[in-house]
Amino acid sequence: MKLYYTPNSPYARMCRIVADQAGLTDDIELEWVTLRSKDNPVIPLSPLGRVPVLVDGDLTLPEARHICAYLDEKGGRTQTVARYGDWQAVAAETEALAFLDAVTVWSREKRRAKEDQSDFLLEVEEEQARRELTHLNATLTVPAGNPPLTFKTICLFTALGMMRFYKLVPDWRDTYPAVAAWSDAYDALPIVAETAPSADALKPLTR
Repeated sequence: MKLYYTPNSPYARMCRIVADQAGLTDDIELEWVTLRSKDNPVIPLSPLGRVPVLVDGDLTLPEARHICAYLDEKGGRTQTVARYGDWQAVAAETEALAFLDAVTVWSREKRRAKEDQSDFLLEVEEEQARRELTHLNATLTVPAGNPPLTFKTICLFTALGMMRFYKLVPDWRDTYPAVAAWSDAYDALPIVAETAPSADALKPLTR
């Protein structure tokens, strides 16, 4: 199997974590690609040229949730992605993924040149993120022992990792202490630390 990725892609990060849980890390070749370029090797596989994309034989599978579900099935050791039919779990995953999407959009806008940034978009994304953080602060419970790695929890700590890396909510630890304590429990896991965003992998974002 081959996973096309960028090290700081939160969606590719999720797939790498699920691959580790499924015992498939050694079975997956990682190919770091340059996005927004005409020679992006993902484009012939998936026209949008986005990562992650997983290739396994004649199967080309884009989008993180589908890749994670496939890795669950392929490894046969864990089930991180909720099955359709367990609609409460699916709904929880959907909200967590929407939070990650909002943080990702916000981070991309912040990485643009100052004169190209949309003040309106920055305001909307911050409002969305803070609403979700307020909700999480009231509902998250700090896990005892090894915290569970599910698609929902992976979405959440990946979103928080992006938020922290790009300094989007500087006061988040003081303002949302329950979220901070929950995040600390996950940040202590080796696979979470290993896949965290890195300044060395940060690429300039142009138009």
